Amino acid sequence: MFELLRTFIIVYETRNFSTAAKQMFKTQPTISIQIQRLESELGFKLFDRKGKQLILPTKQAEFLYPKVVESLNSLSSIFSQAKNAKNFKTDCILACSNTTAVHLLPKIMEELIMAFPLVAFEIKIMNSQEVIDAVEGNKAHIGLIEKSLVSPLIQKDFVYKDELVLAGDLDSDYWILRENDSGMYLINETYLYSNHLNPQIIKTNNSEVILSLLENNIGKSIISKLALPASLKWRKLEDDYRFRDLFIIKNVQSPLPEATSIYDMIKELLIDLCDHSLN
Repeated sequence: MFELLRTFIIVYETRNFSTAAKQMFKTQPTISIQIQRLESELGFKLFDRKGKQLILPTKQAEFLYPKVVESLNSLSSIFSQAKNAKNFKTDCILACSNTTAVHLLPKIMEELIMAFPLVAFEIKIMNSQEVIDAVEGNKAHIGLIEKSLVSPLIQKDFVYKDELVLAGDLDSDYWILRENDSGMYLINETYLYSNHLNPQIIKTNNSEVILSLLENNIGKSIISKLALPASLKWRKLEDDYRFRDLFIIKNVQSPLPEATSIYDMIKELLIDLCDHSLN
């Protein structure tokens, strides 16, 4: 049908089978047969023959011509897009903590995008347990978490040593905590328990809220030094609490063909970033 419609357009524009045949590098009988086939499929005539050479379009042909031209142009554009592999990128969901998403991934994304031009990356911020659940359920392809885990479904590797600080109003009776499933909650809770501290607790499930509270002199909290605003008061923690390990994870049965290659590159880039930050 596509070829028959192209023949219809040329015949309509030239009003002559011989001229149309020359333009399409075909014989005149071939052009005539193609028009007859199209008329047979449509169920109505497209051209009236006037003498040996001249043909005139019917009312139906005049109606069809602009619409067929528009449709074929649109199809040509669609086929060109389909031919270009860049229009068919593979989705890759990166699930990670706020700290990783805001302060680490942006430093490596340019290299990642250049290495995988046919992958469409999506960054989703979650707490550590949500990241684990998403990767185990193949709802995220690669995760970056702040706590250790053991799972037969998950491959895990160390990627970054993150320095932690105690920030905010250091004399405050209030301590700000993330939600229970957060890796940062576990760190703060362990610190409080080990130091026999029993402050007033304010909870939030958002790291930006914690920073805003701290900047407004409301409470204190252990946070990543990566997220530390210049204006915020802070002090170093004891060596037992000063650093936390960040891990990269993926499902060992990931449906994403590029998962292993992307995983390995993120791991390499973050380890290299960590080495530079510690030196």
